[in-house]
Amino acid sequence: MRVFGHPLHPMLVHFPIVLWTAATAAYVWVAAGASESIATAAKFANGAGLIMAMLAMLVGLLELRSIARDSEAMQVAIWHMMAMSTVWVCFLAAMLLSQSTGLDRATARVGAVACAGVGLLVMGVGGWLGGRLVYEFGVAVRGPRKS
Repeated sequence: MRVFGHPLHPMLVHFPIVLWTAATAAYVWVAAGASESIATAAKFANGAGLIMAMLAMLVGLLELRSIARDSEAMQVAIWHMMAMSTVWVCFLAAMLLSQSTGLDRATARVGAVACAGVGLLVMGVGGWLGGRLVYEFGVAVRGPRKS
């Protein structure tokens, strides 16, 4: 899927990366005792990251059609999708924990930090796999144009 000749998936993935990184930092800050305004910022950044990641995942699924089914690139793409889906679930869990009323507030905050931290680490692995798709297998890369 391309817009003005550029693949859309790589354009979209930057948003959840930045938003979730900011959310993780804010969750840590909140667990350390920051004000409720930082907690609100964490929830906003996380929620926006979840929405943008859904868009990126949908576009990524559409772009999956360009990879040969029996190729090594498809195996890497499947691992990439599993990793990034796990990240999405981790940040959803962080969001739910940060809004939890059934748990002790301190426990919920530490749980949100733990989920976001794991999500951030797995996102690094998923990003590396996505990089392999582009730089090793040339997925969504066109050859040089002839003038």
